[in-house]
Amino acid sequence: MKSIRTTVVAVLVLAAATTAFGISVKSDYDKMFDLTKLRTFAFKNDRASNDPLSSNTIEAERLQSALTAHLQANGFSQDLQDSNFIVAFYSRSKQKTEIESTPGFGFGTGFGWGYDMPYRERWRWGLGPDIWTYNYTQGCVMVDIIDAKTNQLVWRGVAMDTLSGINQSDKQANEVAKDLVKRFLKDTRTSAKQKS
Repeated sequence: MKSIRTTVVAVLVLAAATTAFGISVKSDYDKMFDLTKLRTFAFKNDRASNDPLSSNTIEAERLQSALTAHLQANGFSQDLQDSNFIVAFYSRSKQKTEIESTPGFGFGTGFGWGYDMPYRERWRWGLGPDIWTYNYTQGCVMVDIIDAKTNQLVWRGVAMDTLSGINQSDKQANEVAKDLVKRFLKDTRTSAKQKS
């Protein structure tokens, strides 16, 4: 019975992890602005004191390099003297708690999570759910695209990463940058269709 209990627990934990962990990207943009005219970029590097990247220059450079690579791979050029858009990026993190449950069945307190129903340490069916919580760090990387002529925000993308928070490895920083640039390109195409 213990092997069945362990297998069920492993499946449930993996299912919870796949839904809770990973990168999700959202964006918004100025519908009146023509994003297709943006071709050359530079970075804005000044940050608020509460931005973790203000003291973590290694990670800031990692994200900037990844953003640069993905922008250039999609036809944009970095031009410090004559850029028509500015890229600014920031980070935030906070502790989150998720509550999970198994509907209608469970396993006893011998496993150590949740609360016990009758028949401790026995497999049970139909006697109510097991409920447990897990804590994690939710990290957010926000990228702003700013019109260099007017200094107005024209696009914002936000990547939420619940796996490691803000402490990105090279691979994670690359994935965040890729997803944000991909979203920017999608919004640019949508913007162009709306104006045609």
